[in-house]
Amino acid sequence: MRHCLLAWLCLLVVVLAAGWHGAASAHQAMSGWSYPYACCSDRDCAEISPDTVREGAGGYQVTVRPGSHPMWPKVRADPLVLAIPYRESKASPDGRFHLCIDGSGKLLCFFAAIGGS
Repeated sequence: MRHCLLAWLCLLVVVLAAGWHGAASAHQAMSGWSYPYACCSDRDCAEISPDTVREGAGGYQVTVRPGSHPMWPKVRADPLVLAIPYRESKASPDGRFHLCIDGSGKLLCFFAAIGGS
């Protein structure tokens, strides 16, 4: 009985340690590069359609329709519109647009497809 309990405790420690380690690392874009940890908490980032991005003189305007981003679900009544100055954007490693927002729609990171996508 003690061996069984000890085995379960060991398994629990391993599972918790693996979960803690996973929480400390960033998740990956569909193309395989890892989003920086500062931009997400394993769910805040996603690739977005180039159709949702308009480039202007000072930066980008991004319109996120409800359900088109994991952090802006279909239950939202209105689209999220973000004005992102060039200085707040990062070059996208895969040439696609990626947006990281929190549950309130606050911008965490934006990766721009330099030269369009």
